[in-house]
Amino acid sequence: MCCEQHKHEIGRFLDDELTPDAHAKISEHLKTCSACSRELADIQELTSSISDSSRVTVPSNLWGSIKHRLDAATCEKPAKPPVIRSPLVWSRRWAMAASLGFALAIGMFVLSLTNSPAQASAIDFGILLDALPLDAQKAFQKFLKLYDAQPGSPSDAKKFAPSLDFETPQTLPGGFALKSVYLLQFGNRPGVAATYGRDGEFLATIFHPPVEKESFGTHKDYPCAIGKHHGHKVEIGSWKMVHLTDPTTCHCVLSQLDETSELPAVMAAVAPRATTSHAHGHE
Repeated sequence: MCCEQHKHEIGRFLDDELTPDAHAKISEHLKTCSACSRELADIQELTSSISDSSRVTVPSNLWGSIKHRLDAATCEKPAKPPVIRSPLVWSRRWAMAASLGFALAIGMFVLSLTNSPAQASAIDFGILLDALPLDAQKAFQKFLKLYDAQPGSPSDAKKFAPSLDFETPQTLPGGFALKSVYLLQFGNRPGVAATYGRDGEFLATIFHPPVEKESFGTHKDYPCAIGKHHGHKVEIGSWKMVHLTDPTTCHCVLSQLDETSELPAVMAAVAPRATTSHAHGHE
């Protein structure tokens, strides 16, 4: 029996599946063939390391994170993984070891998705809107964290997102004063947010590129009219998130302001070009 034929029998030899005569022949061959002995040692080492490895604990939020990333994925088709072909016919134990290794690799890839920045083809406002009635400022901080917000200034925001058309003035109509400016990352596209205050009343703005989808979780968006300009809104109790979109920028204002009185002036201050050009909201 040649060495190549012996290699095909190593797996069965390890699993004690050979006849006594064939087992004895392999044993004698292994005493004189260093190549086959190394192959047997490699198989034993791999199966031992797999059996000794600690149990992997799946995070409780894994599926939710995976679903969020899948919903946010771009339309680009992922590249097909390379096909690895082996010249050997593996035993059941060797094949199981390879399958486990592949499964672990897939698991690591999926887990890496749960820690990657959200894609720019969709923006998830659900995390903000769900917690909004309890504490608006904390809810907004959760949204900022989701999109890797970094503090900045109005001038930093202009440099960071030159493709967006927006304003972050020091004061807004009605007496709101600028508190903070943030630089956001929507996938590989920049965004900006700002917070304002008026005697303890919270107001926030978010500016991002137009996207294919805005997810509001369980909340529904409605058409609205800000002055003479059309947009859309999401209502949660006394809170409203109003969106006004032009070809380059979606201007979002989160507030408790009246849609027909105070809000139009605020929107005109943060999106002056959009409001004068009669921009239309998207759904």
